[in-house]
Parts: sequence; C-alpha cells; structure tokens
Amino acid sequence: MEDLDKHTFFHAAIKNSFPNATNIRTPDGCTPNKPIFLADTRKRGPIICKFVDSRIATRDKQVSENLTRKGFNIPKINIHGYFAQWYEVYKYNPNPTLAEFIAKLPGYDKIFDTYKQVLDFQARLADCSLDEIYSSGGKYFYDVYKISPTVARPKALFNAIIKATSQYHNVRLLHCDLHPANIICKKDGTLDQIIDVTGIALASEEFAMISLLDGFPLPDMSEELMDYYDSITHRKLDRKFIRAGLAARKIQKKLRAFKNDIAARIK
Repeated sequence: MEDLDKHTFFHAAIKNSFPNATNIRTPDGCTPNKPIFLADTRKRGPIICKFVDSRIATRDKQVSENLTRKGFNIPKINIHGYFAQWYEVYKYNPNPTLAEFIAKLPGYDKIFDTYKQVLDFQARLADCSLDEIYSSGGKYFYDVYKISPTVARPKALFNAIIKATSQYHNVRLLHCDLHPANIICKKDGTLDQIIDVTGIALASEEFAMISLLDGFPLPDMSEELMDYYDSITHRKLDRKFIRAGLAARKIQKKLRAFKNDIAARIK
C-alpha cells in the first residue's frame, strides 16, 4: 500500500469510530512512518490511535486493564477495528516525554532520579505473576516482537537475540522498551507515566536492562543505575552479559549507519 493510501486509510479508520475527530496528526517525537496518530475528539479530548496487529491489540488491552487495576500508571487501552485493521485507543498525556525533558538539559541529578523511578516501576512489574496480567498467546517478548510492525533493524536476527537472552537468564514480566520517548514526565521531571504497553512481556532482566541503557543519556552512570536495581530487587544482574549486549548494540548501530550511507550514495 502506498504511503498516501495508508494515510487515507488510517484517517478513515479513526473517523469511522470517532466521526467528530479533528486535527488527526503524528504526535511530536513519534517516528513519521509509525502508524500512530493523535486526534482531537469532542467528548474524550485528545486521544492516541495506534494501529497494530489484532493479536497485539487484544493482549495490550488485557495487560493495560490488569496493570491499571493494580495501580500502574500506564494508558488504559480500548481497541477498535476498521475492516481487517485493528487499532488501540488511549487518552493522550500532554506532559513531556523524558526525551523532551533531556533535550532541555535540566541537570544530571534530576535525570538520574527519574531513571531510578523508572526502575522502581520495572522492579514492581517484575514481581507480578504472569497469570495475573495476561493469559493470551505471545507471552514472551520475542513472540510479541515477532508480530509487531516491521522496524528498521534485521527483524529475524534481532528476534533471535531476544530469544537467546531470555533462555540464558531467568525471565520475569518486564517492560522491554523503556527508552526516553516511552517515559512521560511531570513538569518537574519526575516520572508520570510509562507508555507503549506492547513492550511489556516476559523477558530476562538483563535484556530489559540492555534496552534501557541503550537509550540512557548518562552512560558514565550506568553502573550506579544497575547498582540501584540490584538494591531494590535483592538480585544481582549479570553485568558482563549486559556490557556485551551494549557493545553488540553499538556494532549493530554502526553497521546500520554504514548500510544507510551506502544506500544513500547509490541513490
């Protein structure tokens, strides 16, 4: 489907469920090619519409319902369909993302404290029983990742890496995509909400920590952040494994940048 056709289809899908929706646009900070939209509605106010696979939509709704019931500050998701396409709908949070907050350079101490709050969320999530949260298919993050939209990395290879890390270490219920754009802050920089429920699934704590540290803006304080997680969970992360994973991520980024550069030169 051409980009224009996709754009028209997604807008039609939103208008089908929300006829009075206006100003349908891509949210600030969201990758333009991702099928995620922000729309204004008369009754519900601004909403986020995230187009996903039907299997992702149903499990995300279940996860959000059970976790919000437990007091986790994540979006409460409803799902809608348009022909064969499903999409998640949840209330838009107007507060800035941690990525936006970091861009304003408020100070290292404040950023580090926010990440500690994020790890408090992660540790509490890790103590949840899977049966309490969801019982549908795709329990492991590599299963969820397999059916999520295509991303700009070798999907089969990356999925194999996720699977290997989950088999090598003990697995728990974790948020595996805690990069700054998925962390919403209050105006003072403290944690307000964690978004992207799709990232919540069974995985190893080491893999989840690699994903978090990959977007951590204070790399010199990575050890202190892992020390904090060890102290609140009373477990010991495999530091050697995490360092190796972060090194592999750097190599992967360099290879992707090189590949993109070659492709641009050919054009």
